[in-house]
Amino acid sequence: MSPRCCCSLMSVAAIAAASLVTRSSVLFCASAFILNPLPSAHHRTISIHHSSIDSINNDHSNNDSAVAQISRTLQDIEKDLLANPSKLQPILEQHDDDDREPTPNELAKETLLSTRLPNLQLNRTRIGPSTVDGAGRGLFATEDIAKGELITFYPGDALLCEYSELEIDDEEEEDFDEEDIDFEDEDYYDEEADYVEEVVLWGEHVDTSDRLEEDEVFDGIVAENVPPLTSYAASVDDVYSVMGMPILDNNPAYYGHFANDGAGHIAIQTGVADAARRGIEEIISSYVSESVELSNARHKPIADGLHLGTFASKDIKKGEEVMVTYGPDYWMTFEG
Repeated sequence: MSPRCCCSLMSVAAIAAASLVTRSSVLFCASAFILNPLPSAHHRTISIHHSSIDSINNDHSNNDSAVAQISRTLQDIEKDLLANPSKLQPILEQHDDDDREPTPNELAKETLLSTRLPNLQLNRTRIGPSTVDGAGRGLFATEDIAKGELITFYPGDALLCEYSELEIDDEEEEDFDEEDIDFEDEDYYDEEADYVEEVVLWGEHVDTSDRLEEDEVFDGIVAENVPPLTSYAASVDDVYSVMGMPILDNNPAYYGHFANDGAGHIAIQTGVADAARRGIEEIISSYVSESVELSNARHKPIADGLHLGTFASKDIKKGEEVMVTYGPDYWMTFEG
């Protein structure tokens, strides 16, 4: 996931070496864990007017075939979008205030990532009170699901795009020399804040009255106890993270944003004194170990990153809560 929503596991040793966490930041993180309630599902990474997708029934005896069919459908729609540029106009119009011009391939991918495909009939889960203390709602299997099978999709009701502003085109590449950059120069790191341009794009299926202002996407609405939408984000790749809106909860084909991290309590229950005594490395190690043990699913892109699926990483019994691991990065940046 992105820095806000990392779901991939990171080596504890790598984190310790790369983070160089100070004592003060340990206390800050620990206080953030304990003082802030969890949102109802605590992740931290444009409807298509086509009739080309056939209804995918709920018979999962050949799950691989169903995933392949959905992937082909996504790729067919992508080809259609590229062949008919006018269909990219809705997503292009949301780029009006950008400092860059997205390519047709980028626009097609953004269109599909921010789309809820119709007629999937992927009905294998329900939403209910989570078994994780403080997590609000959770995701539960309504049938037995075998390891490796598709459970649901993670919706892109909004899409967080993080474009590198230091991208080098083919013509400039010949003249670019990384040795010219002084990585020990403090000014280089001062400029890091300008390295990524963040853009929020909305799916056409999201009513304009339900769309948040950009600052609300990142900061939430404190007065109404609405968490940041980035709390419901999952990373697709280095550029894109899909964000599911918790108010859009009537389509089990897109319930991925309701899967919780079963080890979140380790972060929540870590007090300031305990964090200072045990050390951040030990806390991260405990979290990673328990989170991996409790997880039974993971988010994974399909069709070359055109959609994000939630797949079973273990056999899941009917009635069992679907759990993923958010990764240490989520909890290190979590602020409720």
